[in-house]
Amino acid sequence: MATNKKNIEFTAKNVKAFTGWLKRFSTIDNSLLLEIDQQKMVFIAKTYNEERSVVKMSSIKFDEAGLTIKDNKDSKRVKVGIFNIPRLIKIMDQFNDVEFTITIEYQEIISDIDTQYAGEKILLKNKNLKMNVDCTSLNIFKYIPDQLFIDSIATIETIGSFELNKATLENINSLNSLDNDHRFMQIAFKEGEIKVSGKSYERILDITPGIFKNAELSIFKDQFVTLDNENYDVNLGEDRLVFRSKDSETTTVISKAEDSD
Repeated sequence: MATNKKNIEFTAKNVKAFTGWLKRFSTIDNSLLLEIDQQKMVFIAKTYNEERSVVKMSSIKFDEAGLTIKDNKDSKRVKVGIFNIPRLIKIMDQFNDVEFTITIEYQEIISDIDTQYAGEKILLKNKNLKMNVDCTSLNIFKYIPDQLFIDSIATIETIGSFELNKATLENINSLNSLDNDHRFMQIAFKEGEIKVSGKSYERILDITPGIFKNAELSIFKDQFVTLDNENYDVNLGEDRLVFRSKDSETTTVISKAEDSD
């Protein structure tokens, strides 16, 4: 096995959009496998909980994240293991008022099977301050290829669908917090209505339902709260809900809760 060290350099001034994007993954896990796609000029990441009953995939363009890549002549996708998202965000916040650089040092790891590009260190620097963050090993992550998520995890035979707006999402989370002695919530398509309910509440969603058959699915409340505060198109299948954001390139899949109180 041979290795070659290289780097990717970005310039930035305000990275609030980037740190805000990173935060959406920390609701599920503080560690993250960040992918830098130099050909498409986007950051991509997928994360999941320990049981893999919640899986989220999202992407953001370099420029939308507030970053400009230097001398972009490469098409490689580099994988960067972040051990602690909140800590990395706090470090980036130290640089947020003036222009600075972010350099990703990575290795080209060549084996008999394939070639991988793995981040080693993140270096942040302006004229007054330098900081560095060691990347964590890729071995702690179970990698999910893009097509596996798109074609398998987030693809279902849809029983029914509905829209979920920010205000309704916030209201459901408030109702769930009041219904705090019960771990589960239920989405039900029944008799021309779409309802969400807990143990002590039932709410009809403010939507115009289409044609659908009766169906219901229970999920854990602490998984529903991992959804970002955005507007969604939601598809219900036999064993999972797929939430596709209308406001960002983000899809969250929440699986059916298998046990009950």
